[in-house]
Amino acid sequence: MSKAAYITTREAAERLQVHARTIRKWIDTFEEYICPDWNERGHYVLTEESLLRLAEIKNRLQEPHKSMKQVKDDLLREGKIGTDRHYPHAENETKAETEQTLNHLMETMENFGEMMEDLFDRMERLEDHMYGLFDTLEDMEQKLVAVSYDAVSSNEVQQMFDEIRKKQDQLRIELRNVNFTQRLTSATSEQGLLPRRQKKTRFFGMF
Repeated sequence: MSKAAYITTREAAERLQVHARTIRKWIDTFEEYICPDWNERGHYVLTEESLLRLAEIKNRLQEPHKSMKQVKDDLLREGKIGTDRHYPHAENETKAETEQTLNHLMETMENFGEMMEDLFDRMERLEDHMYGLFDTLEDMEQKLVAVSYDAVSSNEVQQMFDEIRKKQDQLRIELRNVNFTQRLTSATSEQGLLPRRQKKTRFFGMF
């Protein structure tokens, strides 16, 4: 059918004497029965047959206490609509939703990767603080062994304990930041995280 033969929703509304929004609502609800087409702008366009079916929908809805759901159930019972027909418009919507879901999934994976990278940085700092604490304790032990306890001045002992407390405070800060580290690191590979671009390539390679 040529483009000139198509009927717009505004023209259909004028011929059926209803609002254009009502026409679009009927088309959305009874799309399978009305079988609309779409122009290059994505707007509904109708054939004469589609217009006749819209007029039928209007007449059915004018029956007392008749809802659109009841009309749709009647059409289904009469065999005029089914559940296995193919609709390009619905398929396009499904593809768009799938693409949106995949994009959201990739964004979530990237955020998780960044979180893991930050976690490993914190682990490295924690390890540095632990080694520093061990070095301080070892140094203190060597000094106490080298001289008798009475020969060590109180200021020197106090200085060593202050250094230990400082290391302990730094260690506590790092432990609070990575209190769930052991569970997460056990779930990761020994090789660490893949580069972000490589992760994307591997992910899309599955499809």
